[in-house]
Amino acid sequence: MDQKQKVRDLMFRTEMARKQRLHPIWNEMGLIAGQPRVLSQLLIRDHETQKELADACCIEPATLSRALDKLESMGYISRNDNPECRRSFLIALTEEGRSVAQRVCEVFREIEGRMVTDFSEEEIGEFITLISRMYENLRS
Repeated sequence: MDQKQKVRDLMFRTEMARKQRLHPIWNEMGLIAGQPRVLSQLLIRDHETQKELADACCIEPATLSRALDKLESMGYISRNDNPECRRSFLIALTEEGRSVAQRVCEVFREIEGRMVTDFSEEEIGEFITLISRMYENLRS
């Protein structure tokens, strides 16, 4: 296996290991893929349009629509009229949704902490620089 294949393999394995840690927690909370990210994004910036939320979460609008339907039926979000555009809604957390979103963020922080255990701040900074370059290479 060459170095580039090793990078791809390690990135894949890392993401799979992260998901294996997260999925049981999300299942216990009654959440499915994509919903935790939506909730955490709304905790950062509440009252977003569906397009803004889709862009922030890197989710296709159609996929987001299904996730929002489920979150709304669970009582975690509400869709309110957008005073700036009659054709769109503003997505907002309910009080119950805010509580769940805070728990989601705690879980993300725990996993992030575990991922960088024994990394120095300098190593984390170097990693961010390198992975950011990879991301930009793929986007251009």
